[in-house]
Amino acid sequence: MSTQTEIKNDLFAELDASLESRIQANFNTPAQSGATASNDRLREMSKKLPSWSLEPPYSFLK
Repeated sequence: MSTQTEIKNDLFAELDASLESRIQANFNTPAQSGATASNDRLREMSKKLPSWSLEPPYSFLK
């Protein structure tokens, strides 16, 4: 006879296996070449960002 805990554990194991297989089926695709291009573009954009701080300059605080 199975206890309620064993039944819950079995259900969770089945759910886990089901979800894992669905995740693998939906998200296990290789990265597209466009992703590399957008990463390169982001790197270039971050190089061009100005260097500034959110804190006001010291002269403003006087």
